[in-house]
Amino acid sequence: MPLVNTILGLVLLLFGRPLYWAFVAIAGFLLAGRFAEVYFADYSAGAQLLIALGAGIVGAGIAIVAQRVAFAIAGAYAGGYLALAALAPSTPGMEPIVWIVIGAVVGGIIAALVMDWAIIGLSSLVGAWAIATSLPLGHVMAAVAFLVLLVIGVVFQSSQMDRYPNATGST
Repeated sequence: MPLVNTILGLVLLLFGRPLYWAFVAIAGFLLAGRFAEVYFADYSAGAQLLIALGAGIVGAGIAIVAQRVAFAIAGAYAGGYLALAALAPSTPGMEPIVWIVIGAVVGGIIAALVMDWAIIGLSSLVGAWAIATSLPLGHVMAAVAFLVLLVIGVVFQSSQMDRYPNATGST
């Protein structure tokens, strides 16, 4: 799935704020995909994909209907994904669900408090992470790529705030 993660990462990196519903769907898909890999490892790849797609579709549907709730969900998805992907491997004795919950709570709170900047920051973080970890790079180069992509995402999306002033429904 490296190509899929790279493509979805690019969408998040560059268009997470103006396409907030896509941000919710993609972050939910990425989180559920990682979750399925951990908790449903014995299931087929198709079943794992269905779990990921289901989470993304549910999140996108809510994003379209209830924007404010969607921001909290997007933040929770992104925070859960980042915590599970980045922090869980470094603490093998701790249950991955703990990282998901911690990341989801922190991401949801941040998204609810500062919506536009949270969506820009979280979508850039998740997009940069999805791309950098999909590329065949060593750890150091992946870290450099992540940081460069993160800056590109934040700068690009923040420069678009004038072009899409109410893209997220906040002022």
